[in-house]
Amino acid sequence: MELLLKALDNEENEKLLELTTKKINQTKSNMIKELMLPAPVTKEILTKLKHYMYIDEMNELRYGAFLRWINIVDPNNLFLSPGGILCEINITENGIVLVCKNFAHKYYQLKMDECLLFQKLSTQELVLLSALDHLEKKT
Repeated sequence: MELLLKALDNEENEKLLELTTKKINQTKSNMIKELMLPAPVTKEILTKLKHYMYIDEMNELRYGAFLRWINIVDPNNLFLSPGGILCEINITENGIVLVCKNFAHKYYQLKMDECLLFQKLSTQELVLLSALDHLEKKT
């Protein structure tokens, strides 16, 4: 109960109040299916993105969150990146550039408009979504 109260008090979680796990998974699934990958590859990617949310706007990003992405520049080379922790968001003339660090302390830069971005849900977000899912079942 304490985790739920903390999650509700956190203003960063406000964007989740209109969502459910089902809606998040549906959006994720739609985005991956648009890539028109073979069914087993699509299923594998969706499995790896179990506790992730598709991100399409900069204000949805959270510093310190773990991100995974699919670079969509080359349609013949689409794969889910191992990911990294979001360290920096830079707004440049060429668009929004994200700086991420992996577990080997190697830094990556990626352009937000060249990738499908997925952000790992925090424990607070998962607790809040669980409560929202429960409320939706009751109605």
